[in-house]
Amino acid sequence: MVAQLTHTNVSNHAVLPASVGRRLRRTDWIAVAVLLAAVPVVHDIKTMLTAPYWLDEAWVALSVRMPLAELPVATSSTPIGWSFLLRLVPDSDYLRVVPLAFHCLSVGVAYALGRLPQWKTRRLGIVAGMVSGAVVLLLPAQQVRHDLKQYSADAAVAVAMLALTAWVEQKWSPRRLWVVVAAVGVGMLLSHVTAIVSPGVFGGLLVAAMIRRQWARLPQVIVAGFAAASLAGAIYAVFSARARSDEMRDFWTAYFPQPHELAGYLAERAHDLTPLLGVPVLVVAGLVVAGAATLMKSGRPATAVAVILLPVTVLVLGVADVYPLLDARTSHFLLVAAAAVAGVGLVGTANLVAGLVSRMLHRTRPTVVTAMVCAVLLVTFTIHNAAWYRFDGDEPGLERSPITMMDVRSATEFVNENRSRNDVVILNDAAWYGFAFYSKRDAIKLVEPYGNTVGWWVEMPSRSDVVITPGTDAEGIRLGVDQALKLAAQRGGARIWLIRSFISLEEAEAWRSVLADFRVEQATGGIEPVVVISER
Repeated sequence: MVAQLTHTNVSNHAVLPASVGRRLRRTDWIAVAVLLAAVPVVHDIKTMLTAPYWLDEAWVALSVRMPLAELPVATSSTPIGWSFLLRLVPDSDYLRVVPLAFHCLSVGVAYALGRLPQWKTRRLGIVAGMVSGAVVLLLPAQQVRHDLKQYSADAAVAVAMLALTAWVEQKWSPRRLWVVVAAVGVGMLLSHVTAIVSPGVFGGLLVAAMIRRQWARLPQVIVAGFAAASLAGAIYAVFSARARSDEMRDFWTAYFPQPHELAGYLAERAHDLTPLLGVPVLVVAGLVVAGAATLMKSGRPATAVAVILLPVTVLVLGVADVYPLLDARTSHFLLVAAAAVAGVGLVGTANLVAGLVSRMLHRTRPTVVTAMVCAVLLVTFTIHNAAWYRFDGDEPGLERSPITMMDVRSATEFVNENRSRNDVVILNDAAWYGFAFYSKRDAIKLVEPYGNTVGWWVEMPSRSDVVITPGTDAEGIRLGVDQALKLAAQRGGARIWLIRSFISLEEAEAWRSVLADFRVEQATGGIEPVVVISER
């Protein structure tokens, strides 16, 4: 996309000489390279890549151990394209390289979104691209979304769709319009939010054509929009519809507010999301409005309309019980898109101030003043949110990441290395996906349908030594422990290893009450220690 920025409109709309075009391309690539070089400075990449997979990640990682034919089932609520990309990573312990790649992509397409409007000068366009990319890079929300799920792809796809809209407006052609249609197809394979963003994109192109009385474009946009909707619908029906189950809806029910609850709900979510934005929500909202106005003023009305329609669409889908409203994970794309547009708004606002300053100080160049104002504000933002950067999941005063609270990997590897042939392993159900993934020498078998949120389960035919507790209350735990004791007796009084993960306070209390009747020896340390249980 960056390579297409050579035709940026300058104030006189002249065609740029080839040498200037090459210089522009080179400058754009250098600017993007600088932003990407800052990624390992801002992010704790070592922790991101090497931390054990927690519950929600474990079943995603487990899909890479299944035959390709089972991918449509195993991928479940994760887009099939995302699950396929994970298979391209040579070492399954480093699968988070995929979300890292999409983090980088989101910075690059944010640069494009800032660069593509019709700025007064090309230098101002480069400043806008750098600022928009920098805001996305420095957004605290980016620090906590290293999950092995599609959230980083959601963000990159959402910003890319907005940037593609600006690209179509930059130099209209049917070919560019159909590139957007193709992007919808690719996007749907990687991110379900493509279906949320794309209606605004085509709606914006339609509105812009009507505003400008470009009637010849209307049928082209309508046909392309219909093709994009059909493509998205077909991909959803074939690969994604199975994920919309009653269990999944029940899981997200707290994020489906009723219309009369909306005001209080939005206020509560705004309060909860403020730390992830780094500034108050009203500041971000104001900059997004300024960004939309800047896009409109700079010759990108379709992009501005797409920006305006995006939160409206999200709001309607939340109230309609279709898509969770303002959850930190599923709405991560909205936070990142807002950050990218806020960067455009920041430059637009700063440039207005610079224009006033340049009129008072005749020797001052507006672009220089704009760059200085933006730099000061970005440095202030960085200092204010310094605790978030290189976030390892457990910083004082910040939220704890699940990667610091769960470690099935260490427990599984320890038990598999130290158990004897006759020993028994008992697990709570939250540990099962991780145990199955990290027991890499044991074959797995897909079981579906299954009545949980992901809709499938796995069995390990070669592991007759494993017992899974049928519940998280005292009754379910006791049933599991009794079954493990019987199995151990059949195997000649073998040891019983216990692995647990993602334990709630209620489940922990239930385990304490059940295990009070047994002898318990702790075998490992760490955040989720392994214990050996036996009768007194």
